Amino acid sequence: MAAPALPIHKPIAHRQGTSCIMTKPSTSMFTRNGHGIALTLLTVSVVALAPDLAFAQSAAPVEGILDWFVGVLQGSVARSVAIIAVCFLGFLFLSGRMAWQMAFSIIIGIAIIFGAAELVDAMKSSAGV
Repeated sequence: MAAPALPIHKPIAHRQGTSCIMTKPSTSMFTRNGHGIALTLLTVSVVALAPDLAFAQSAAPVEGILDWFVGVLQGSVARSVAIIAVCFLGFLFLSGRMAWQMAFSIIIGIAIIFGAAELVDAMKSSAGV
């Protein structure tokens, strides 16, 4: 018994000199039906009509969040984690399984974390700011 015949697909006829790869025209967010331009104009008009938002000079909310984050990174919790890391290194040294590369990485990391404020202040003063 013969196998059933598979359908034969004819190749698509192309004009001479055209590529057979079809590409879609570029549809950017800013050109597709003008929605991007309308959104940009709407945003600009809202900012222009709200002078309190457009000319805001206070960065107090952002400064408060960043100060809190620095407090977390350099506060008592970070100090406790650093003490535990140094104790861990001590136990590794005591048991003879100290990896010196890891030990130096931990010690230098602790020094950078707790000396970050002084390091940034030194860079800032050397830059003349």
